[in-house]
Amino acid sequence: MVFINERIKSQQNSPAVTPPLSRFVFEPEALAEHLRKTIRGQNQVIDHIESQLKVVHTGLSDPRRPLLTALSIGATGVGKTEMVRQIAQAIHGRSDAFCRIDMNTLSQSHYSAAITGAPPGYVGSKENLSLLNEDLIKGTASRPGIVLFDEIEKADHSVVLTLMNILDNGTLKLASGQKTIQFTNTLVFMTSNLGSRTAEALPWLDAIPGMSRRSIYRRALERHFKPEFLNRIGIVEYFSALRFNDLPNLVENLEHLLNQQLKRHNISLELEPNARDLIVQFSDYKKYGARAIERTFRDLVVTDLATLISRTKDLSAGTHYHGIVQDRHLEFLPVSVPRNRSNLTPKSPKATEGANYD
Repeated sequence: MVFINERIKSQQNSPAVTPPLSRFVFEPEALAEHLRKTIRGQNQVIDHIESQLKVVHTGLSDPRRPLLTALSIGATGVGKTEMVRQIAQAIHGRSDAFCRIDMNTLSQSHYSAAITGAPPGYVGSKENLSLLNEDLIKGTASRPGIVLFDEIEKADHSVVLTLMNILDNGTLKLASGQKTIQFTNTLVFMTSNLGSRTAEALPWLDAIPGMSRRSIYRRALERHFKPEFLNRIGIVEYFSALRFNDLPNLVENLEHLLNQQLKRHNISLELEPNARDLIVQFSDYKKYGARAIERTFRDLVVTDLATLISRTKDLSAGTHYHGIVQDRHLEFLPVSVPRNRSNLTPKSPKATEGANYD
């Protein structure tokens, strides 16, 4: 008995153990910094996402609902879907570690069964088949699950209404009645292009008091979706059009990804800043955003490098290609010793007339 009393007294006198701040292993600040390096021109959106993830990280979100419900709206190619990929990369270490539902494939009312499963008496009802990947949605105790409903406006309204229980109660009971999928440990993202053509065609709207492109987007949402659906969305993020000055950095990101693929061929690539500018100028980025940059990069860089690789008989010695501009064309010169990348920091591109899209 004396021993027990001494143990209790020693525990009372020992300093208190500080409990961990969060059950989640990701840090919102580090995640936001990763997004700023990979998603260009959307710092305001990233700041808002960071603040919402801090609510999730500290455990202050509503336990009866998904950890986060966010609708991203804006023109095509501005980074809405890529944002979700990079969040998955930062949290799970894989950019494909999320459940993605392409809503443009659910354009008819009977397609709602693709999400809720077949009702009793229909084929597949006993198997509880659904497009939803339960493992990716549930996540783990230390990492939240992630689901993306991409281009949500293209789905039939009855399909969209099936999501209301997810947004409101954090659950989805399959039509068979035999299974319920939990979304209370899930980050729910949605994307939409509604209103983007009108909003981005009128850049002068922001200069008029009481008018903005956001108001165009908001009205488009209110015309398309029912109020009870919009009222269940936690946050709506408006993605701005890409600015010309941000685009060479996108090219640099593509260059980095290509170099990772070129390693298995014992090859590396380095583009001069003016070569990156040329890729931007040859792309139709005003209309198609970052996807236009990716297509132009593939046409001007990847295809030519593939040709060079196929012609090279011996790659064992390794080759470093230096991309330069010659007569408004890209040329790739092989060099024996790679130059120091720290000396090739991209200079700010010179804005051309009409190049600033935002």
